[in-house]
Amino acid sequence: MNIVVIGAGLAGLTAAWELHKSGHQCTVLEARDRVGGRTWSARLGNGEVTERGGEYVFPTEYPIRKLAAEVGVPIMSHNVRYARRTVNGRIISFAELSATSDRVRATLAGMVADGETRVSLERAFAEALGPDYRLDPVYRRTTTSAAADPTLVSAEAVLLHESSTAGGYIEDGGRFVGGNQSLSLELARRLGDRVRLEHPVTSLDQSPNGVQLQLSDGTRIDAEAAVISVPLPILCEIELGFALPEVQQLALDHRFMGVAAKLGVPLSLVDDDVALQNPEHTWWSWRSLSIDGESRVNALSSFTGGPFAFEALGVSNGPEGWVRELQRMRPQLKIDGEVLLTDWSVDPWTRGAYSAPSLEWTAEDAGAFSRAAGRVAIAGEHTGLAQSLSGAVASGYRAATALDRALSA
Repeated sequence: MNIVVIGAGLAGLTAAWELHKSGHQCTVLEARDRVGGRTWSARLGNGEVTERGGEYVFPTEYPIRKLAAEVGVPIMSHNVRYARRTVNGRIISFAELSATSDRVRATLAGMVADGETRVSLERAFAEALGPDYRLDPVYRRTTTSAAADPTLVSAEAVLLHESSTAGGYIEDGGRFVGGNQSLSLELARRLGDRVRLEHPVTSLDQSPNGVQLQLSDGTRIDAEAAVISVPLPILCEIELGFALPEVQQLALDHRFMGVAAKLGVPLSLVDDDVALQNPEHTWWSWRSLSIDGESRVNALSSFTGGPFAFEALGVSNGPEGWVRELQRMRPQLKIDGEVLLTDWSVDPWTRGAYSAPSLEWTAEDAGAFSRAAGRVAIAGEHTGLAQSLSGAVASGYRAATALDRALSA
């Protein structure tokens, strides 16, 4: 069958690749002038590769590891203490990490069992850890990764359901050897001229026999089915000529976009701390293992998530404020060239970093996109529980399966 995939990020390319292998004729329409979406690798002036978007691939993230192995894109370790970052000169032990995480989850589970609803991430930590909860490194790491105001984020979704926390902790985050965008680039290479850049879609309708798409330049494309794989704000702007199933619409309504930015810093000298979390705000910096497996890259990567850290660092005004705070946190740092700031909140094709579950989130939302909406399946990190590279890949697998099942029926 002739299927159109809207979006050439990891989710869309995964869906297209799976449908292609099933014998379908797939066309991928991408609004940008590149593939990869929120996976975007760039080279700093000193030659080091930095990630402007998605960064970590963890050992238990099987969907992305399966896909990378299939198409021959190698993964190596960051060799960074992702969940045991240095905070105020201290690194918590594995036992402390486990005990704190278990305590917060148990407290939250008790609150839910008692009938409490709309419990925020902030309140769960406060109830579990007491008045000094904001000083706890587990709180600081969790809220940094949430990339949103923790008073607005569902604790139940993040702490009891998301794969990044519910499955335990293994300290070995990975990255693709050629840059994290390399997986998208390899999928696009295999799909060839079926991937069309600078083709933004504005509307989509469907009938019993097919789907009809309208592009921003007025072009109309007809196909037998479609996958929509664009970030949540862009999905909400595509004019749909049909109603989504109620469970899917509610799941989308129960999510909102967080804000996050990345800073790539070329360096000639820095301290030897590979994972340093700011103790006052939700941002941190790390130094990854080089591909030689022994030394560290000559660059720092830094991530900030959530509106309060954005304001404290002055991200909207450029990188200068962040650089000052980074040098204050790492006084030995000597920068070797231009830093590279990427603010996903102002990117026109994302309008945010990745989605977060709101206080209205329910467990039913997690399975809402396992079925197609007629001849249309929806993919993207906002359709699942993992807001990560692997979460995007998993959603692409899920959308391809849902569409295949619908078309067969």
